[in-house]
Amino acid sequence: MKKVMCFDVVSAPALAAGLSNGLSAYAINTPKVGPPATLWLRLCDGRTLKVGVDMHGIGGWEEIGTLTFEVVNADDAPEMVSLPLSWSEVRRIQKLVYLSDEYEAECGFMLCTGNGDDLIVVPGADVYTLAIKAPFYWLPFTPENDLAAYVCKDF
Repeated sequence: MKKVMCFDVVSAPALAAGLSNGLSAYAINTPKVGPPATLWLRLCDGRTLKVGVDMHGIGGWEEIGTLTFEVVNADDAPEMVSLPLSWSEVRRIQKLVYLSDEYEAECGFMLCTGNGDDLIVVPGADVYTLAIKAPFYWLPFTPENDLAAYVCKDF
């Protein structure tokens, strides 16, 4: 029987619904060295979502990361950067799942706007870090696994 590792979130359908309402702002904790560990997203409904990474042992020294999601008080987030209005029009939101013979891991998500911009968030190549791909993010995209290794699935 396959081991299934799901997102660390209270309700995946509620998460998908919140993200589907669109984004108005974001913040990223970018350290002086290395990739970020946390992303904050201000949803168009006013909530602030904190995205992080949890690591899971899958045998020996091997690990795989999955995302964690937490709705936080806006005062607990760093200063947010406003996004263009186009980010409030979400066309599609999907989770990115890594499949193997032994396990299935919900690793990340992809949000596509009506004008074709994409936000992709998956665990990074360095443990407990994020790989972020978006027009507003300028650092290199270094995911834990090649992006082609993930399967897109509905929430």
